[in-house]
Amino acid sequence: ILLTNLTRAAQLIQGFKQVSVDQTAGVKRIIDIKEYIDKILMSLHPKIKLTKHVININCEDKLIVNTFPGALSQILTNLIINSLSHAYDEDDRGTITISIVKKSNFLEFEYKDDGKGIDKDHISHVFDPFFTTKRASGGTGLGLNIVYNLVTQRLNGQISCSSTPGKGTVFNFTI
Repeated sequence: ILLTNLTRAAQLIQGFKQVSVDQTAGVKRIIDIKEYIDKILMSLHPKIKLTKHVININCEDKLIVNTFPGALSQILTNLIINSLSHAYDEDDRGTITISIVKKSNFLEFEYKDDGKGIDKDHISHVFDPFFTTKRASGGTGLGLNIVYNLVTQRLNGQISCSSTPGKGTVFNFTI
């Protein structure tokens, strides 16, 4: 039992180190998308475990791609933190689903939460720098702008956002 737990701890630490290096190095490399997203979620576990939310990943096993994993890590981290900060009240129980499908030479991501949704007047501004509805509680309004820039510039992709108040928000992006 001790050996199993020590091996698991070593794997967790290795995963944390790899995600951390990827976020700062900006190097393109080959990754298994599902495995890498699991590492991102492990690094966010201390923040996620304080909530009652569930995060589901829908992705085929062994989906291998050559990409910038640090950019992908920052995108998903910002989207998850954004959902935790804006989509739910403190005692809510929500579900975040990340789905990835490979089509030709592209990966299509769908990130959705079942939270409060975004007001119709705000949806066209979500990617604008410094736009936030949480300035009073420390929001900077840079998270989704960073996501937009990473998807469109670093990964040469496209991103869109749709939302229905009371039913959640969906981000679709292709890289």
